[in-house]
Amino acid sequence: MNNPYSFVTIGLLSIIAYILSFTASKLSVIKTATHRKFWNTLLLITFFTTAILGLIMVFQVNLKLHIPFINEILVWHVNFGIAMAMIAIFHFSWHIKYYMDVLKKRKNQKSRQEVPMFQESTGKFNLPQPALNIRFILPVIALGFSALVTQVILLREFLSIFNGNELVIGIILTNWMILTGLGSFLGKISPKITHQKRFTFYSLLLLGILPLFTVFFLNFLKNIVFDAGSLVSVIQIFYSSFILLIPFCLLSGFLFTYLSFVFSEKRKANLISHIYSLEALGSILGGLIFSFFLVFFLKTMKILTILLTINLFIAVISSWPFKNRLSKVWILFISVFILSFLYLYDFDAFTKKSLYKDQDLIYLKDTPFGNLAITKTGDQLNFYENNILMFSTLNTVSNEEAVHYALVQHSHPKNILLVSGGISGITNEILKYDVDQIDYVELNPWISKIGKNYTEALDNQKIRIFNKDARIFIRNTTNLYDVAIIALPEPGTAQLNRFYTLEFFKELKEKLTGDAVVSLSLPSTENYISKEAGLVNSIIYNTLKEVFTNVIVIPGERNFYLVSDNELSTEIARLIEEKGINNIYVNQFYLDDQLLDERSNYILSNLDGNTKINKDFEPVAYFRQIDYWLSYFSFNYWIFAILVFLVAVTVISRLNPVSLGMFAGGFAASSIEIILIISFQILYGYVYHMTGIIFTVFMAGLALGAFTSTKVFPDTKIKHYMLLQTGIGIFAVVLPFIIIGFRSADLGAGPIHLGFFLLTIIISGMVGMLFSLASKLQPGNISGIAAEIYGTDLIGSAFGALLVSAILIPIIGLIKVALIIGGLNLACALVTLLRRKQYVG
Repeated sequence: MNNPYSFVTIGLLSIIAYILSFTASKLSVIKTATHRKFWNTLLLITFFTTAILGLIMVFQVNLKLHIPFINEILVWHVNFGIAMAMIAIFHFSWHIKYYMDVLKKRKNQKSRQEVPMFQESTGKFNLPQPALNIRFILPVIALGFSALVTQVILLREFLSIFNGNELVIGIILTNWMILTGLGSFLGKISPKITHQKRFTFYSLLLLGILPLFTVFFLNFLKNIVFDAGSLVSVIQIFYSSFILLIPFCLLSGFLFTYLSFVFSEKRKANLISHIYSLEALGSILGGLIFSFFLVFFLKTMKILTILLTINLFIAVISSWPFKNRLSKVWILFISVFILSFLYLYDFDAFTKKSLYKDQDLIYLKDTPFGNLAITKTGDQLNFYENNILMFSTLNTVSNEEAVHYALVQHSHPKNILLVSGGISGITNEILKYDVDQIDYVELNPWISKIGKNYTEALDNQKIRIFNKDARIFIRNTTNLYDVAIIALPEPGTAQLNRFYTLEFFKELKEKLTGDAVVSLSLPSTENYISKEAGLVNSIIYNTLKEVFTNVIVIPGERNFYLVSDNELSTEIARLIEEKGINNIYVNQFYLDDQLLDERSNYILSNLDGNTKINKDFEPVAYFRQIDYWLSYFSFNYWIFAILVFLVAVTVISRLNPVSLGMFAGGFAASSIEIILIISFQILYGYVYHMTGIIFTVFMAGLALGAFTSTKVFPDTKIKHYMLLQTGIGIFAVVLPFIIIGFRSADLGAGPIHLGFFLLTIIISGMVGMLFSLASKLQPGNISGIAAEIYGTDLIGSAFGALLVSAILIPIIGLIKVALIIGGLNLACALVTLLRRKQYVG
């Protein structure tokens, strides 16, 4: 067996499914008996399947039968066995008290009303408030589901429209969370709403309608508000995203406070933490369904139409406000007509066409990695990813430069590694040499698919396609390469920066032959080198020099860095002529070797040899590339950072100890989640599913923490709140050393996955408990408490998302950022300690 069994995937999905089922039973969404019957049925199915497959293998061995798919049977046998083992553990947890009594030989059992955490004889937590029925639960779950799916889709759309990086992500998430927080503060007027059914009905309907309009106007207005083809500045991104997000975010924030007030009033108890947990449960469902199903099969507008359908259905069954028959008929007729139109008409193509003026849109596909589009202009095909032109057919110059500058440096290139760019025509240029094999690594499998359907670039049998993260591929391959061409964009995001670090270059060198040549490129500076561009080029040059003996720069449409432990030459025209390569542009007729050498020396003479080295955990090139991008807009990064800092100080100064603790907890939650995702990519590689799974595990931890807080802390006291704050602070301080330990131990895929899931559930669980305690410690009425706690949590998360991803990590690195997060939470715990007397207990 070359492939490992799916222990981590099956185990994780089983745990998440059990948490969802368990939570649903505790909230009376389903009966406890139904919950247990479901898992008993799964246990029976996995047992019989494992047994039958095992018997087939026994017969195959004993009777020496020839079964061509015996290896597949073995895999299914083991995977069903893993699932059976996981379910057996859940089953054992139901009866653990019985087994403990047997082992301890107790004759007098405890009262049956004393139920441990996973012994589900009653199906309810020992909470002071009664369980909610399905009519109350569904709107809250719909809120969490809608908010999560809408956030992910809008974030993808904004990144696609604005060619985004982590700074853009931080700005959009900050606007999202601040507006949602403001919405929750506006929710303080909830007691004044008299027609609650009608308000709930229309609010749920708007939750489904607003995302459709937001996506449409974002795409439609882009080339109307901004000049087509122009770069959109940070300020423009800020105000445009702020305006477009106002309707949905204010409504979703308002609804949290409103639903907390309504349900608490109906039950005459504080149900804020209950609502928080239910919203998290809806987010878990949204994350799982979107990440593992919707994004693979449906386009954006179709997904949002499904979201509208779900919200309409829940609005009807939970809060139908109309009494006369005519109103019901009209509402039903209009809904069916609109939904049918949205399902049948291709609104995605309609909205995207406005982005490609004077071009025929012939292909459009939403993938887990971004949006792909192909347009036609005359006889030329243009290939776009996230609205960025990857390449156009008939663009010979860029393809020849990307290949021949590097390959002519090697005497007999046989095995070639190509990272990205394979469908642009680069492979055709490589095949001009007598190569044996081209290993083409492309993260997004849909790119290689359109390459096969719309180009001839991948038709040659010498080309092997690998759809995976290039760092994972390089780490695991046993091949040695003569030439490696890294045809990736500049390090403008945390993900791309991983291919320009000291650690990556060292990993790559281990897979190269002794005289191998590596090529990578940055934006061209052959005529003018700005301060920001010089710093980016200096950092990459100095990082390469740490690993390779020789580094030269060949200026062209881009700055091509060629590195090797062998001799390298800038005499490209001479080398091309000697090898007899027939090119259109890269040849002795178009290139002057002396001029090429002068321009190369000009670039090298303007580089700074004292810059920092770009590393995985200190991504200085990524920060400088963002700074380079900002230089186009005459935007001072530090003014922006100072403004954010001053706003944060102003907000913090107005908070009481409980709200301050929630602000710091929200800051830690979003910051640590970002650190975990980036660290996972560094240690293991980028896997789309894992980002979605880590986020889902995080939401599960929030829900679990809020649900179990009354078990862990039966009495709500300020000292328990302070204990959680201290725990979050210590966790943040220890986290980087745990991650470094993972790296030093050189763990396999399974332990790394489990380790990151455990770290995620610990931090999210503590933040969930913190929210639950804060909702009980905060003085005031229900609507005021819900607004303040939820709002400060979101505002803290907003500052964390912006500062950590876009500013702090690039400047000072992951380790120091984690220490700052820990220090902030420990400082807030100290404030709580000093002002604890104002809280009872």
